[in-house]
Amino acid sequence: MVKSNFTGKLYEPSKCCKILNMTQLAFYMDNNVELLDLFISKDHKTNKPILVGVVDKTDSYEAYKMWCDNKTDNHTN
Repeated sequence: MVKSNFTGKLYEPSKCCKILNMTQLAFYMDNNVELLDLFISKDHKTNKPILVGVVDKTDSYEAYKMWCDNKTDNHTN
């Protein structure tokens, strides 16, 4: 188990997914997916800092399907 320094929540990393796209993360949160953690990492290509959001795989599955089905229609802003 990991305890988030950002949210204070406990979570099992193997049951979670990391979201690097902040628009996608906002979409998930807008669709009632709980943010378990948020932390800074490095982009492997540019070595610049990036934000990484952590959500539960099971809890985010429906939002993931909606994101994949509607990505070009709903996420161009």
